[in-house]
Amino acid sequence: MTKPFYNRLNNYFSQIGKVLKGEADSASIFQNTTDVGVSREKVYANILKLHLPTCCNVDLGGFVFDLDGNESKQIDIIICNEQTIRFNFFNTDGSGKSFSCIDGCIGVVSVKSNLNSNELIDSLNNFASLPDKCPLEGRNNPLIVINDYEEWPFKIIFASAGITPETSLSTINTFYLEHPEIPLYKRPNIIHVAGKYLIIRVGKEGGQTSNGTLLPPNSFFCQTVFPDEFGIPFVISRIQTIATSTNNLIYNFEKIWKNLPLSTKEND
Repeated sequence: MTKPFYNRLNNYFSQIGKVLKGEADSASIFQNTTDVGVSREKVYANILKLHLPTCCNVDLGGFVFDLDGNESKQIDIIICNEQTIRFNFFNTDGSGKSFSCIDGCIGVVSVKSNLNSNELIDSLNNFASLPDKCPLEGRNNPLIVINDYEEWPFKIIFASAGITPETSLSTINTFYLEHPEIPLYKRPNIIHVAGKYLIIRVGKEGGQTSNGTLLPPNSFFCQTVFPDEFGIPFVISRIQTIATSTNNLIYNFEKIWKNLPLSTKEND
Protein backbone atom coordinates (compact mmCIF):
# COMPACT_ATOMS: atom_id res chain seq x y z
CA MET A 1 0.00 0.00 0.00
CA THR A 2 1.33 3.43 -0.99
CA LYS A 3 2.24 5.63 1.97
CA PRO A 4 0.39 8.98 2.23
CA PHE A 5 3.66 10.85 1.68
CA TYR A 6 4.09 9.40 -1.80
CA ASN A 7 0.53 10.29 -2.73
CA ARG A 8 1.31 13.88 -1.77
CA LEU A 9 4.64 13.76 -3.61
CA ASN A 10 2.86 12.49 -6.73
CA ASN A 11 0.54 15.50 -6.52
CA TYR A 12 3.56 17.76 -6.00
CA PHE A 13 5.10 16.69 -9.32
CA SER A 14 1.67 16.91 -10.95
CA GLN A 15 1.51 20.58 -9.96
CA ILE A 16 4.96 21.16 -11.45
CA GLY A 17 3.70 19.50 -14.63
CA LYS A 18 0.92 22.09 -14.81
CA VAL A 19 3.51 24.86 -14.69
CA LEU A 20 5.50 23.17 -17.46
CA LYS A 21 2.37 22.87 -19.61
CA GLY A 22 1.60 26.53 -19.07
CA GLU A 23 -1.60 25.69 -17.19
CA ALA A 24 -0.33 27.32 -13.99
CA ASP A 25 1.35 30.67 -13.40
CA SER A 26 5.11 30.33 -13.78
CA ALA A 27 5.47 32.80 -10.91
CA SER A 28 4.50 29.95 -8.61
CA ILE A 29 8.06 28.63 -8.88
CA PHE A 30 9.81 32.00 -8.84
CA GLN A 31 10.38 34.19 -5.81
CA ASN A 32 10.31 37.27 -8.02
CA THR A 33 6.81 37.76 -9.40
CA THR A 34 8.14 39.93 -12.23
CA ASP A 35 9.24 36.68 -13.88
CA VAL A 36 5.66 35.88 -14.94
CA GLY A 37 5.62 34.87 -18.59
CA VAL A 38 9.30 34.06 -18.84
CA SER A 39 10.53 31.66 -21.48
CA ARG A 40 10.06 27.91 -21.24
CA GLU A 41 13.85 27.61 -20.96
CA LYS A 42 13.90 29.66 -17.77
CA VAL A 43 10.92 27.83 -16.31
CA TYR A 44 12.46 24.41 -16.91
CA ALA A 45 15.91 25.55 -15.77
CA ASN A 46 14.45 26.96 -12.56
CA ILE A 47 12.63 23.70 -11.81
CA LEU A 48 15.96 21.90 -12.13
CA LYS A 49 17.67 24.46 -9.86
CA LEU A 50 14.98 24.00 -7.22
CA HIS A 51 15.44 20.22 -7.08
CA LEU A 52 19.01 19.29 -7.99
CA PRO A 53 21.76 19.20 -5.33
CA THR A 54 23.67 22.40 -4.73
CA CYS A 55 26.71 20.82 -6.39
CA CYS A 56 24.91 21.16 -9.74
CA ASN A 57 25.10 24.43 -11.67
CA VAL A 58 22.18 25.04 -14.04
CA ASP A 59 22.64 27.78 -16.66
CA LEU A 60 20.95 28.86 -19.85
CA GLY A 61 23.05 27.85 -22.89
CA GLY A 62 24.92 28.50 -25.23
CA PHE A 63 26.97 25.66 -26.37
CA VAL A 64 29.53 23.22 -25.04
CA PHE A 65 33.09 22.73 -26.24
CA ASP A 66 35.91 20.24 -25.75
CA LEU A 67 39.51 20.95 -24.76
CA ASP A 68 40.58 20.91 -28.42
CA GLY A 69 38.17 23.73 -29.23
CA ASN A 70 35.41 21.77 -30.98
CA GLU A 71 31.98 23.31 -30.36
CA SER A 72 28.44 21.96 -30.27
CA LYS A 73 25.40 23.51 -31.87
CA GLN A 74 22.80 25.32 -29.75
CA ILE A 75 22.21 23.88 -26.26
CA ASP A 76 19.39 25.61 -24.36
CA ILE A 77 20.25 24.55 -20.79
CA ILE A 78 23.60 23.31 -19.51
CA ILE A 79 24.04 21.49 -16.18
CA CYS A 80 27.57 21.15 -14.80
CA ASN A 81 29.18 19.74 -11.68
CA GLU A 82 30.88 21.94 -9.08
CA GLN A 83 34.38 21.14 -10.38
CA THR A 84 33.82 22.62 -13.81
CA ILE A 85 35.11 26.03 -14.87
CA ARG A 86 32.17 28.35 -15.53
CA PHE A 87 31.87 31.01 -18.24
CA ASN A 88 29.17 33.31 -16.88
CA PHE A 89 30.54 36.79 -17.62
CA PHE A 90 27.45 37.52 -19.75
CA ASN A 91 25.12 35.72 -17.33
CA THR A 92 25.66 37.51 -14.03
CA ASP A 93 21.94 37.84 -13.27
CA GLY A 94 20.92 34.43 -14.64
CA SER A 95 19.14 35.88 -17.68
CA GLY A 96 22.05 35.75 -20.10
CA LYS A 97 23.74 32.92 -21.94
CA SER A 98 26.56 30.69 -20.79
CA PHE A 99 28.82 28.04 -22.30
CA SER A 100 30.76 25.16 -20.80
CA CYS A 101 33.39 22.51 -21.37
CA ILE A 102 31.93 19.08 -22.11
CA ASP A 103 34.15 17.67 -19.35
CA GLY A 104 32.19 18.25 -16.18
CA CYS A 105 28.95 18.78 -18.06
CA ILE A 106 26.43 16.35 -16.58
CA GLY A 107 23.22 17.33 -18.36
CA VAL A 108 22.05 19.19 -21.46
CA VAL A 109 18.51 20.21 -22.37
CA SER A 110 16.91 21.18 -25.67
CA VAL A 111 13.68 23.09 -24.99
CA LYS A 112 10.86 23.51 -27.50
CA SER A 113 7.57 25.35 -27.01
CA ASN A 114 5.81 23.09 -29.49
CA LEU A 115 7.61 19.93 -30.58
CA ASN A 116 6.93 19.10 -34.22
CA SER A 117 8.99 16.79 -36.42
CA ASN A 118 11.26 19.59 -37.66
CA GLU A 119 11.92 20.86 -34.14
CA LEU A 120 12.57 17.31 -32.94
CA ILE A 121 15.11 16.74 -35.72
CA ASP A 122 16.75 20.05 -34.81
CA SER A 123 17.22 18.79 -31.24
CA LEU A 124 18.58 15.45 -32.44
CA ASN A 125 21.11 17.24 -34.64
CA ASN A 126 22.14 19.52 -31.77
CA PHE A 127 22.83 16.53 -29.51
CA ALA A 128 24.70 14.77 -32.32
CA SER A 129 27.04 17.78 -32.44
CA LEU A 130 28.18 17.35 -28.83
CA PRO A 131 31.99 17.01 -28.76
CA ASP A 132 33.59 14.01 -27.08
CA LYS A 133 34.81 14.07 -23.49
CA CYS A 134 38.31 13.26 -22.32
CA PRO A 135 38.82 9.49 -21.86
CA LEU A 136 38.00 8.08 -18.46
CA GLU A 137 41.23 6.07 -18.11
CA GLY A 138 43.58 7.36 -15.44
CA ARG A 139 41.15 9.98 -14.14
CA ASN A 140 38.84 7.98 -11.90
CA ASN A 141 39.18 6.42 -8.47
CA PRO A 142 40.23 2.82 -9.22
CA LEU A 143 38.07 1.58 -6.35
CA ILE A 144 34.92 3.03 -7.95
CA VAL A 145 33.35 1.44 -11.03
CA ILE A 146 31.69 3.89 -13.43
CA ASN A 147 29.69 2.03 -16.03
CA ASP A 148 27.86 4.81 -17.86
CA TYR A 149 30.57 7.42 -18.44
CA GLU A 150 30.01 7.45 -22.19
CA GLU A 151 26.39 8.49 -21.60
CA TRP A 152 27.34 11.74 -19.88
CA PRO A 153 25.91 14.32 -20.15
CA PHE A 154 22.31 13.20 -19.65
CA LYS A 155 20.42 14.47 -22.70
CA ILE A 156 16.87 15.83 -22.36
CA ILE A 157 14.41 17.18 -24.89
CA PHE A 158 11.55 19.03 -23.23
CA ALA A 159 8.47 20.58 -24.81
CA SER A 160 5.35 22.22 -23.38
CA ALA A 161 3.27 20.74 -26.20
CA GLY A 162 3.89 18.64 -29.25
CA ILE A 163 3.02 16.05 -31.85
CA THR A 164 1.65 12.63 -31.00
CA PRO A 165 3.96 10.03 -29.46
CA GLU A 166 3.54 7.86 -32.57
CA THR A 167 4.78 10.68 -34.80
CA SER A 168 7.68 11.42 -32.45
CA LEU A 169 8.77 7.77 -32.38
CA SER A 170 8.49 7.52 -36.16
CA THR A 171 10.55 10.70 -36.60
CA ILE A 172 13.25 9.49 -34.20
CA ASN A 173 13.55 6.01 -35.67
CA THR A 174 13.61 7.31 -39.24
CA PHE A 175 16.24 9.92 -38.38
CA TYR A 176 18.63 7.38 -36.86
CA LEU A 177 18.05 4.88 -39.67
CA GLU A 178 19.21 7.64 -42.02
CA HIS A 179 22.10 8.61 -39.70
CA PRO A 180 23.55 5.40 -38.26
CA GLU A 181 26.89 7.17 -37.84
CA ILE A 182 25.55 9.07 -34.81
CA PRO A 183 26.69 7.08 -31.75
CA LEU A 184 24.17 6.00 -29.14
CA TYR A 185 25.69 8.24 -26.49
CA LYS A 186 24.88 11.31 -28.59
CA ARG A 187 21.19 10.45 -28.76
CA PRO A 188 18.60 11.76 -26.26
CA ASN A 189 18.07 9.85 -23.04
CA ILE A 190 14.56 11.22 -22.56
CA ILE A 191 12.00 13.26 -24.47
CA HIS A 192 9.29 14.81 -22.29
CA VAL A 193 6.22 16.47 -23.73
CA ALA A 194 4.46 17.93 -20.69
CA GLY A 195 1.21 16.24 -19.81
CA LYS A 196 1.34 13.93 -22.84
CA TYR A 197 4.18 11.42 -22.92
CA LEU A 198 7.77 10.43 -22.29
CA ILE A 199 10.08 8.70 -24.73
CA ILE A 200 12.99 7.04 -22.97
CA ARG A 201 16.03 5.46 -24.59
CA VAL A 202 16.54 1.97 -23.20
CA GLY A 203 20.06 1.12 -22.01
CA LYS A 204 22.52 -1.24 -23.68
CA GLU A 205 21.41 -4.07 -21.40
CA GLY A 206 17.78 -3.76 -22.47
CA GLY A 207 14.95 -3.52 -19.98
CA GLN A 208 11.34 -4.23 -19.26
CA THR A 209 8.18 -2.35 -18.39
CA SER A 210 6.33 -2.61 -15.09
CA ASN A 211 4.06 -5.26 -16.62
CA GLY A 212 7.02 -7.36 -17.72
CA THR A 213 7.20 -6.42 -21.41
CA LEU A 214 10.80 -6.81 -22.60
CA LEU A 215 12.43 -3.80 -24.23
CA PRO A 216 15.25 -4.26 -26.78
CA PRO A 217 18.62 -2.68 -25.97
CA ASN A 218 19.10 0.88 -27.21
CA SER A 219 15.49 1.19 -28.37
CA PHE A 220 13.11 4.07 -27.65
CA PHE A 221 10.17 3.31 -25.36
CA CYS A 222 7.10 5.55 -25.04
CA GLN A 223 5.18 6.06 -21.80
CA THR A 224 1.90 7.98 -21.73
CA VAL A 225 0.89 7.29 -18.13
CA PHE A 226 1.87 9.98 -15.58
CA PRO A 227 4.47 11.59 -17.87
CA ASP A 228 5.11 14.55 -15.55
CA GLU A 229 4.87 12.67 -12.26
CA PHE A 230 7.42 10.12 -13.52
CA GLY A 231 9.49 12.20 -15.92
CA ILE A 232 10.45 15.08 -13.64
CA PRO A 233 11.80 12.99 -10.72
CA PHE A 234 13.41 10.57 -13.20
CA VAL A 235 15.44 13.39 -14.77
CA ILE A 236 16.38 14.83 -11.36
CA SER A 237 17.44 11.41 -10.06
CA ARG A 238 19.58 10.57 -13.10
CA ILE A 239 21.41 13.91 -13.05
CA GLN A 240 22.00 13.61 -9.30
CA THR A 241 23.50 10.15 -9.82
CA ILE A 242 25.86 11.45 -12.50
CA ALA A 243 26.83 14.41 -10.30
CA THR A 244 27.75 12.00 -7.51
CA SER A 245 29.85 9.89 -9.87
CA THR A 246 31.79 12.92 -11.09
CA ASN A 247 33.15 13.39 -7.57
CA ASN A 248 35.36 10.38 -8.26
CA LEU A 249 37.03 11.95 -11.30
CA ILE A 250 40.00 14.29 -11.62
CA TYR A 251 39.37 17.29 -13.88
CA ASN A 252 42.15 19.36 -15.41
CA PHE A 253 41.31 22.42 -17.51
CA GLU A 254 44.85 23.76 -18.02
CA LYS A 255 44.59 22.99 -21.73
CA ILE A 256 42.09 25.84 -22.05
CA TRP A 257 44.58 28.59 -21.29
CA LYS A 258 47.43 26.73 -22.97
CA ASN A 259 45.47 26.73 -26.24
CA LEU A 260 44.80 30.47 -26.18
CA PRO A 261 46.65 32.34 -29.01
CA LEU A 262 48.78 34.39 -26.64
CA SER A 263 52.11 34.05 -28.44
CA THR A 264 53.55 36.77 -30.70
CA LYS A 265 55.83 36.43 -33.66
CA GLU A 266 58.71 37.65 -31.52
CA ASN A 267 58.09 34.88 -29.00
CA ASP A 268 57.46 32.08 -31.53
